[in-house]
Amino acid sequence: MVFVLSKWEDLEECVQYARYILYRTVDHGDRIELRVKAGRLGFQGFFRKDNPELKEILEKLRAYGAVKVERTVPDKVFLA
Repeated sequence: MVFVLSKWEDLEECVQYARYILYRTVDHGDRIELRVKAGRLGFQGFFRKDNPELKEILEKLRAYGAVKVERTVPDKVFLA
């Protein structure tokens, strides 16, 4: 279970100390959905592609060593 926080700033406090940081971007045409997970806490936000806040968050994630998730696959299917 992931506890989703409404503000990036709240999750960023935890990201600084998290062991594993995962993030995923989903393209929705003119908008980007950003999902970030650090431990059991997460953040989900929608941004316009040209939004400077999105670029700033992505830069911070790279600085923290976050790993980008390309897609998810159920365990049963992954090695089938």
